[in-house]
Amino acid sequence: MPEYRYNVITNRWVILAPQRGGRPHDFARPDGERCPDYVSQCPFCPGNEKETPPEVFAVRPDQSGPDTPGWSVRVVPNKFPFLKFDGHSPTSQDIAGAQKAMGFHEVVIESPSHSNDLPHLEQKQICLCLGALLERYNHLAGRETVKHISLFCNHGRMAGASLLHPHFQIAASTIVSPRLDGQIEHCREYFTANGHSVFDKFIEGELKAAKRVILQNDNFISLCPAASMCPLEVYVIPRVSQPELGALNDKAIPDLADILQKILRRLDEGLNGPAYNLVFHTAPVDYDGPREAFRWYIQIYPRVGVSGGFELATDIYINSMAPTSAAQFYRGENEE
Repeated sequence: MPEYRYNVITNRWVILAPQRGGRPHDFARPDGERCPDYVSQCPFCPGNEKETPPEVFAVRPDQSGPDTPGWSVRVVPNKFPFLKFDGHSPTSQDIAGAQKAMGFHEVVIESPSHSNDLPHLEQKQICLCLGALLERYNHLAGRETVKHISLFCNHGRMAGASLLHPHFQIAASTIVSPRLDGQIEHCREYFTANGHSVFDKFIEGELKAAKRVILQNDNFISLCPAASMCPLEVYVIPRVSQPELGALNDKAIPDLADILQKILRRLDEGLNGPAYNLVFHTAPVDYDGPREAFRWYIQIYPRVGVSGGFELATDIYINSMAPTSAAQFYRGENEE
């Protein structure tokens, strides 16, 4: 029997209908050829630095010059940005609700390798990539007009990737989405009414149930939420209350890198490299609520299912895989 499930963090409902789907391995892609390590026409591969806008940040172990080979992680403005800063303050909307899409849109190139994405990188390289994301977040958060910063990775064509060379994107916008505003208000109201964070309640419940927890360490817990939006969805949540990503301590980055590498490697090896979106959910830059009320977290959204008219009409997603089965898959256990 299908059932409604409520996500106490997002304040959204899903429908769990495992009878409509199958086991995790039923979502595996056919075997395909692996990308080469270097592609001469790729603007993100070493030697093609002049094919991108000038870099704004880079990790260069050999102290090589800007926009030359020798980098480990490189950050450049997006050549085709969906947000753009023209040097002026945002203008008010006109009668049609239109205003300039102002902001900053950057690309974080994860490594010089064209083929090695997060699950195939060494943990040291993942730490460098996460460190670059954190550095750019804090830099952009200091810009006067920026109100919210989105960080995300589109892996694979079905997830929206236009270039195959592994990379993250950072979008610093001058507005806050209504959905995030609503989630922030929901978490604030819960904290005011109960005296503790909805995230604490969520984590406590999942740890008590145990069956949906994947991995945990001193700084993070990863799990398949009971109200997962899609098959094999994962949350990675810090154990301490940090509303915005900028509060992440450098010492916690290796723990985050370890969890991300293991989860994404299992997804890649178990399902032959499916497409996925990895998204950082973080509070607005000017968040002024109780620091315990909201917490940044990571959502991994594998593109193994298809949304249809019902989801568009209701914003209620139908998940065809039990989250317990998904967690067993990530833990490498026999499926139910």
